[in-house]
Amino acid sequence: MPVRYPIMAVLVSAIIVFLAIAAFRAWRSRANAQAAKFSAPLEWLEHPSGGRQWANLQYVATSVRGEPLNRVTAHGLGSRGFGKITASTDGILIERTGERSIGIPFVQLQGVSRATVAIDRAVETDGLIQIDWQQDGFELSTFLRATSNDTRKNLYTYLTELLGTKEKSND
Repeated sequence: MPVRYPIMAVLVSAIIVFLAIAAFRAWRSRANAQAAKFSAPLEWLEHPSGGRQWANLQYVATSVRGEPLNRVTAHGLGSRGFGKITASTDGILIERTGERSIGIPFVQLQGVSRATVAIDRAVETDGLIQIDWQQDGFELSTFLRATSNDTRKNLYTYLTELLGTKEKSND
């Protein structure tokens, strides 16, 4: 084996490690900058009463409202995952498997709509449920994807009735 192969392997490995570290630092820097703009959402609802729960949902992402490609990474909102959602007149609680839960009190909820695209996820028409809310005056949109059409329809209908919003589609 020529002597240049091990040298090339070490150089390529060093470049890959450097790029991984740079990506990690950029992610952390972005999360810290966003964390300075708003406080962490609740991990529970103070007095959950009644409401309904849906399981087998995918938390896709939270983005800055109106900027669906601007992922919010602060306070654990950048990690996608599966979980369940509980919705009641007290608010919405998104419980993600292995991740921090997201509690949004009713007064912070601003609307619900359907979407087709969020960050790096494109789905069938109206395949995502977009929940608009605010945290410390910072406007956010959280995107959820139901594993079945019936779940998506029932959840969306319940949320629109709960929030008193009209059906609209965001593409």
